[in-house]
Amino acid sequence: MNENVVLSEDILKIINSAVSQAVSQAVQQTKAVLCEAPAASVPAETRNYFYIMEKLLYNYPALKKLISDKESYTKVDLQGRSNSVVRFNPNSSWKSQEDIQEEMERDKETRYNQTLSDFRRVEEVIDLFKHRKEFIVVRMYYFGEDAAGNARPAGAEQFTWEDIAFELSDIGLIRDAKSARRWRNKIVNDMAVCLFGIEAAIQGGTLRDK
Repeated sequence: MNENVVLSEDILKIINSAVSQAVSQAVQQTKAVLCEAPAASVPAETRNYFYIMEKLLYNYPALKKLISDKESYTKVDLQGRSNSVVRFNPNSSWKSQEDIQEEMERDKETRYNQTLSDFRRVEEVIDLFKHRKEFIVVRMYYFGEDAAGNARPAGAEQFTWEDIAFELSDIGLIRDAKSARRWRNKIVNDMAVCLFGIEAAIQGGTLRDK
């Protein structure tokens, strides 16, 4: 994976929100948060790649849904404006509503393509780990699925580690919540290394040594 790829605004929101939560040690399941500072402005030593990877996993189902509907993503609706409305740009010329709409649609198309590219990078990493035995805890804890891989009802509370341990002990996979968290720690750290590279590997090894 190339660590120098410029990420889209949607992915930057996720990463920067995760960084903020890691620093404050208040990481929770999250919603999209607006962040003005680009990821590159966050010093590498303050980034917690484990929590960033967690944030991406939490938001993976929502991102997947977002990019699945390109038409809605790129749609521009200039409500309440007459077709005769024009905009003057001192550096160019007068623009009609149609010109403005086409320009906005091109901008959204560009943003969609970048978001899709970033999503595929995350999905590529997830696909690498789908056959690992530990992946079942990722599906249950981050994706809101049951042990069989089925989506849980809308509004269902997130599984606790005790819930996961109970479900998986019934099928002989793990014994207790501590084992479930250990599986989570191992696979999320490994996924972070695949996505973020050597800095994540060094950080993961340092945290395990503490």
